[in-house]
Amino acid sequence: MKMLFKPTRVALAVAALALPITATANQSLNSAGYSATIGSVINEGSVHSSSFNPAGNNLLLHKGDKFRFGYLGNLGGYVEIGESDDLDKKVDNMVDDLEAIDDFNFGGQSHLQARYGNLGGNVEDYYEAIANEFNNSINPDLEKGGQFRAGGQLQVPLTPFLFRSTAASGTFSLNASASAQVKGAFIGGPFGVRASFDGVGDLDIDLAAAASVYNEIKPKIDNAQDFNADDFQTIKAKLISAGVLNSANNKAVINKLIEDGSFDDAQVDTTFTTDSGLDVKAAVVSHLSLGYGTNLTEWLEFSDKHGQLETGARLNLYNVEAGRKFVSLQAEADSDDDSSASDNLTEDFLDNTETTMGVGLDIGFLWHAQNYQAGITFYNLNEPSFDYPDMGKVLVDDATTLTALQGLEAAGKTKVADSVTLTRHAVIEGALYSSSRNWMLQGSYTLGTATNFVGDEFQNLHLSAGYYPKSAWLPGLRAGYSQNMKGSELSKIHVGATFFGIMHLDVAVSPDSSSFDGEDVPRYAAISLGFEEKF
Repeated sequence: MKMLFKPTRVALAVAALALPITATANQSLNSAGYSATIGSVINEGSVHSSSFNPAGNNLLLHKGDKFRFGYLGNLGGYVEIGESDDLDKKVDNMVDDLEAIDDFNFGGQSHLQARYGNLGGNVEDYYEAIANEFNNSINPDLEKGGQFRAGGQLQVPLTPFLFRSTAASGTFSLNASASAQVKGAFIGGPFGVRASFDGVGDLDIDLAAAASVYNEIKPKIDNAQDFNADDFQTIKAKLISAGVLNSANNKAVINKLIEDGSFDDAQVDTTFTTDSGLDVKAAVVSHLSLGYGTNLTEWLEFSDKHGQLETGARLNLYNVEAGRKFVSLQAEADSDDDSSASDNLTEDFLDNTETTMGVGLDIGFLWHAQNYQAGITFYNLNEPSFDYPDMGKVLVDDATTLTALQGLEAAGKTKVADSVTLTRHAVIEGALYSSSRNWMLQGSYTLGTATNFVGDEFQNLHLSAGYYPKSAWLPGLRAGYSQNMKGSELSKIHVGATFFGIMHLDVAVSPDSSSFDGEDVPRYAAISLGFEEKF
């Protein structure tokens, strides 16, 4: 028997790699500086609050001021990895098992017996054991642990720029930034067996769906001449019943074997098969927004005895250059080049990108009084959409990778031609102030599900507290806690400080950890640096 599937450690461990940098502004963009700790709330201490509720523009300017702006801008990023419990060791064990299969008659059998027990002297029994181990244990772990996310943002200097207009009875905001977002996710497909019949074709068997069928086939694989037409008719019926015979290729091979009727000279090679792979998406986003906020209480001449109501709207112009790579585990394992996996991961995304422009609309309302405020912002009311490259065209010369991606699409796990939509959602916010306004408690919560440009989902709960001195010589201090109720479901602890009234330094880390090589590593870490004038 010939063993064709010889994966390298790079090929399997590619799913466990993580290179991952963001907090979120409108939860579609990255946010840096002050707002990384305080969350999606209007806070007079940071002009970057204008990235959130546009109704708060008036509150970010003193009554007598005409304008306010950022200084050198903000710079920040984060890294996030998947949930893993010694995933690297599990991957190593799987690779060792596959190498033992290849060396079954030269010491490999003893290794496999130690791992799976004494299943007899047939290598096919261990094929099935390894495949079931992958499908039932390794594959789910890889899908959880083989995740990474990265992002970063650079704010254009002097933005956000706020300008109060008496004629327009409100305050305008102009914001410009560039950001990048990256997401890598291992997508698992069933680990099966391919029996290649010389001169006839390949029969693909999904072991998870058809273990009983495989039990019928495996005693015959090394003795194909014992097969007859009745045997194949029986197997065909079992394949149909188990739902395995779902491809035109499999049907054609079975029918051909039945028609030939004689297999005395048939050569059968066996190999593992899988559609699994690493799907990497990246988006470079140029963002320009124009917002307007006004005081409805003044417009409508309401009484302001108990507080005032602000409202606002913002238009967001997005230019998104999106790239995508899919690294097929099957293609990497079949390759003789051990470096091809890393080459595929690091190949320039700009070779295959799709550029889309879109406009998003946000509106907000904010009620504020002396010691508290509460508001709601509706983001992406028109739900703009942005395209990724059509992998059916990108992979036209890589049939193995394209076939794997198409298999995952058929399983409902991804798409060959994909896009991302910034979903409509709302964020409620609130804050309590001390009478001196030096101390503050703040919170926000996402209603619905938000998405970013690489398709990550968010439903954030964010709580924070801070001390904001009036003197520039005393540092401002803040701390917060956040949790994503969707997607990665990570919790994070945030701390930050403002120095000399102009420099904001904020960091965050997740108490959740993953273990690699016997060491626990936080699943999330972030740092943000921002400069702006003191309010």
